[in-house]
Amino acid sequence: MKYSVGDLVKIVKSSGDGDSYDEPGLIVRVYESTPKIFLYNEEENRRWLEDEDIGPGTVYDIIYNGVVEEAVLAEWISPWTE
Repeated sequence: MKYSVGDLVKIVKSSGDGDSYDEPGLIVRVYESTPKIFLYNEEENRRWLEDEDIGPGTVYDIIYNGVVEEAVLAEWISPWTE
């Protein structure tokens, strides 16, 4: 799914069961880049992405609980619905 700046989204938990965190996140930027699972460890991020066979593509910066989460993949978020 493609999101736009201003969209509210849920962050999907990494447990793999499709569950998400309760608080919404706000899309603040959409761009093409390599996703970041480890924001401050480029080597580990590169290894993890290679292991998961994930490459560059559309990513999102999201404000979540007052912090900007950078380079989030669309599969790591879902639309916010109340």
